Amino acid sequence: MASGSIAAFNPEATVTIAASTTSAAVSLAGAGPSLLVYNSTSSTAFLSLGAGVSGLAASASVMPVPAGSQVLIGIGATVSAAAVILSSGTGTVFLTRGSGSAY
Repeated sequence: MASGSIAAFNPEATVTIAASTTSAAVSLAGAGPSLLVYNSTSSTAFLSLGAGVSGLAASASVMPVPAGSQVLIGIGATVSAAAVILSSGTGTVFLTRGSGSAY
């Protein structure tokens, strides 16, 4: 694919996090270089990525994902886990690994 071209997001695998005001971490499934994060909750979610769930925690100082929205980000091959914390309440955050640059 040419540099700067756009490819549709192709999902590989989805995991969920039962998110709350306490940080929760999960191992990611799939191996693609993109991660689609969907925050189905009514509050802001904060996302942290790492090489494993051990010691991985999210806080309000990491990447925000607005309520009810989704973001597509590029991730490195060593990223194998994610942690999420909500600004308030509880709900589900969906993490879908795959390839592509647009959804």
